[in-house]
Amino acid sequence: MCERNKKLTLEQIRTLYHFDIPTLAAQAGVSTRTVYHTLLQKPAYKVDADKILAALSQYIGLQLSFDQVDIVTWEDYLFLWIVRASSEEPQVKESQLLDEFNFVYARDQKHATALAHAWLEHRPHLPHHYFTPCPEGLMIGDISIPGHVKADQ
Repeated sequence: MCERNKKLTLEQIRTLYHFDIPTLAAQAGVSTRTVYHTLLQKPAYKVDADKILAALSQYIGLQLSFDQVDIVTWEDYLFLWIVRASSEEPQVKESQLLDEFNFVYARDQKHATALAHAWLEHRPHLPHHYFTPCPEGLMIGDISIPGHVKADQ
């Protein structure tokens, strides 16, 4: 994670070279939402991030790359998934509901399901399973759980 902190974020570049989000999106051929999400350090697809960097490079007159700019991409990072195992049954009273939670870092829901398989197998009394992505991270009291980690290549 230290390596990522040495790079400029798109928001930092925006303070140096003001650019209009909708205009940059149009020039890059991506949605305004995609540019906005990259500004907020939310994940984007690498192909879209490449287009944004190319359009921004042209706009500011400097060649920008992933070596200089910190853009979170779905392909390069594993994201936090909250796995919930529940006894949730329609006929069960709320006071009798039982939930257990686990966290995994995964590429997508299929990967999260595979990683959580062993944990879920040990909870046959909790037959209902839910997977929630949490790429922004999570705060539990004063504990901060990062929303993404660099995938091992």
